[in-house]
Amino acid sequence: MKKYLILSLFTLSLFAHPHTFIDVYPTINIKDGKAQTIHFKWKIDEMTSSMLIMDVDSDGDGKINSKENRFIRDTYFTVFTEYNYYTHIKIDGKTIPFPQTKNFKASIENHRVCYSFDIEGDFDMKRTIIEVGDSDFYVAMVLKQEFLSIKGMNAQATGVDNEFYYGYKVEFN
Repeated sequence: MKKYLILSLFTLSLFAHPHTFIDVYPTINIKDGKAQTIHFKWKIDEMTSSMLIMDVDSDGDGKINSKENRFIRDTYFTVFTEYNYYTHIKIDGKTIPFPQTKNFKASIENHRVCYSFDIEGDFDMKRTIIEVGDSDFYVAMVLKQEFLSIKGMNAQATGVDNEFYYGYKVEFN
C-alpha cells in the first residue's frame, strides 16, 4: 500500500504548473546598435500580489514605502538571483551571466505588485537575444510584443517552445 501511495504522490508532482504569473515589460534605449542599460518592469498577477501586499504593506496605505521596498528586495526579489531572474541574455548564441540588478523599486499599481530594476552592460543588440521563462514551471513569465518599449531599433517578441517549457524571446533587427 505504501508503494502505491508514494507512486501516486510522485505522479501528481509531474503535473507542475505555474504558481505565479509575471508580465515582463523591457525598456531599452539603443544608440548606434548598442544599449548600456536594460530596464525591466515585472507586473505580478493579482492573486500573488494580494498575498504580497498583505505581507509587506505594514502600514496598510496601499503604497510601498522605502522600508517596505528594502524588505521586498531583500526577502522576495533577491531570491530570483538563483534563477537568473528567469531571464537569459544570449550574445552570439552564448548565454552570458545575468548582470547584477540596480535601482530596484517595488510599487503597487491597480492591485498588482510591480518590480522595476535595471541591468547594465555593453549590449550589442544586433547580436543579442533576450529570453524569459521558467523551466521548473513555478513562474510563468509573459512577454508580449505590446509589452516592449524599444527605441533606436526594431525588435520582435515571439513565443519559444523549449521542448519541456514555454517561454518568450526578443530579437532585435
